[in-house]
Amino acid sequence: MNTLSLFNDWLNGDGFYGMNRAFSPDVDVTETKTAYTVEMDIPGRTENDVSIELNDKVLTIASVDEKTAQTSEEENEEDKPQYLLRERRFAQFRRSFTLPKDIDTENVRAEFKNGVLSIVIPRKAESQPKRIAISVA
Repeated sequence: MNTLSLFNDWLNGDGFYGMNRAFSPDVDVTETKTAYTVEMDIPGRTENDVSIELNDKVLTIASVDEKTAQTSEEENEEDKPQYLLRERRFAQFRRSFTLPKDIDTENVRAEFKNGVLSIVIPRKAESQPKRIAISVA
């Protein structure tokens, strides 16, 4: 088998890595008494490539690499490169997490630094028992 044949096998998805790999970023979720924290590794993306939505206790994080999508669509056939090996592919993802009832939806904050998205979701204070006075009729 010559080298070009080996590359062709990989390009057709027959290689060890295959070309049809799904992209799903790694996530850590932690909790403290005051908040839940979601940390997601998204290397090669910026805060402009990521959307975060919180709808009815479901947190959804999604991303489409717009630059790669536009470049692929705008290239004409003459200028389009012929890849021998392509592991860096256009990838989009969507991850959803159902959150507990005790979240404070008004104070959720997100930060993106060095390819890591951090979302802090504060917890509501626990309701304390309330003593009710009994009146005499």
